[in-house]
Amino acid sequence: MHLGQSQRLEQNISPQMLQSIAILQKNSLELETAIKAEVEANPMLEFDDEPLGESLDSPSESVQSGESDFDTEDTSRNSDDSTVSSLDFERGTLEDSADVDHGLLDGSTPSELNWAQYLEDGTDHTDTLYRDSVNQQKDPDDAWDRPQKDREASLQDRLLLQLRDWNGTRELMAQLAKAGCPEVRFRSLVEYLIDSLDENGFLQSADEMAMAKVMSDNDPFIIEIEKVIRNEIPLEEASLPVVEAFHVLRSFRPRGIGARNLQECFIIQAESLENFPALSLQILKERFDDLMALRYAKIAKDLGVSTEEVQQAVSSLSRLAPHPGQQMSSAPNQVKVADMKVVEKKGRFEVECYRRRVQKRLHLNQTYASLLNDKHLSKNDREYIQNNLSKAKEFIKAVDNRFSTMENVMMAIVKHQEAFFRQGPAFLKPMILQDIADEVGRDLSTISRVTNGKYVDTPYGIFELKQFFTTGIKQGSAANDEVIGSAQILEAIKKLVDEEDKKKPLSDQAIADALDKQGIKVARRTVAKYREEELKILPARLRKAL
Repeated sequence: MHLGQSQRLEQNISPQMLQSIAILQKNSLELETAIKAEVEANPMLEFDDEPLGESLDSPSESVQSGESDFDTEDTSRNSDDSTVSSLDFERGTLEDSADVDHGLLDGSTPSELNWAQYLEDGTDHTDTLYRDSVNQQKDPDDAWDRPQKDREASLQDRLLLQLRDWNGTRELMAQLAKAGCPEVRFRSLVEYLIDSLDENGFLQSADEMAMAKVMSDNDPFIIEIEKVIRNEIPLEEASLPVVEAFHVLRSFRPRGIGARNLQECFIIQAESLENFPALSLQILKERFDDLMALRYAKIAKDLGVSTEEVQQAVSSLSRLAPHPGQQMSSAPNQVKVADMKVVEKKGRFEVECYRRRVQKRLHLNQTYASLLNDKHLSKNDREYIQNNLSKAKEFIKAVDNRFSTMENVMMAIVKHQEAFFRQGPAFLKPMILQDIADEVGRDLSTISRVTNGKYVDTPYGIFELKQFFTTGIKQGSAANDEVIGSAQILEAIKKLVDEEDKKKPLSDQAIADALDKQGIKVARRTVAKYREEELKILPARLRKAL
């Protein structure tokens, strides 16, 4: 151990910079939540009164600095108290009703008091317990407060409701009790199977930790269920309670729930459908691998039927769902909230930033700020106000900086991707984050934060900013050779597949040759990569139709 001195350079990020970075990477909904939380924590921040008729989303005309709200006098707050809007006059205030009450008590009620209106006050239909039955015009806000049926119910929750309504026969209950599994125990086995389902409705075996707990509990039925799910033992060889638990689960809606693989899923659905072709069911049970490989001629030869009969039987399989659990999925819809909009004005594209209602109403509390001019203010109170005032200014400045940075980045993107906004997504050019960072003079990490989770409304739909950054393929070995964007290549591949002869689909090499004739030089392995990973298109042998 020793004691010494040394000099070194360190880069420390200030709290203001950390706050600006945190706000910059938030999307619009996260920013709205952060603003509300900051207003609750800092008394120097507040929302001004919301003007009537203001829309939720409107483009901000200009970006204000944090100091502007503090230095500019709020004319609405310093207006004469005697000036009352027509809306406030009609609604009245608590002070107005208090004056009337005092007048009633001391006998000095003004003669112009409308007794009919006063006596009716508080007994309006909208204030009654049964207002829904007597008020024809309902409050639209009530629709948001009332719980909606099955809004957040998961697949497991809905299957548990079906299990609660299920009733077994007396003979089944007697057989289960004889096998050492009373009704309560049997229902717990079905619940275990329900908990083992994934979002698609297929049974998944327990992981190592869960399996260790199952083995430690030493429950013979649960252990047997896990062996069946893992295909270690056939379902037909399991004990009666386990077999019946599988049968009960597979009888629930939608049909196909509780299968271990796609073949079982199709068979469960096919057996539950009336007048389902016997040949189709036979193909599912005996020739499923050939069906997946589209070997129709082999299926016809092995089953002793014609190819036309096989084709007709395969067409009946369109009634089956490969992912039955998705029919009862409660996953919320992903809503894209646009932060900006690109509009064309006089042949030029301009960027408009959106500010939501909460963001536009944010400003400094002038009442607390004016206390700094009070000479009788204590030292602790003055420091408290000054600290919160500084934090409020920095917060407003960080919010405004977020919008100005987003606008500058989007303007640079429009400049580099003008062909996209004029001709469509197929003309998206190759571009990397460093190109925009050099254009706006900001750090690469800043551009990454701006483009992640931010959306822009374009003439071709709403796009995330990071979608404008794509790779490309050079059309030669020279340094000045043309680079074609991946979006253009994807569009060309998709068009070739859509227009191909379904009886003779194009192979990856054939697609590459066709692209070469169009002036796009792409290797076969690149075509295969784009087809599988980006376009999700099956290979040629699986796209072939009879």
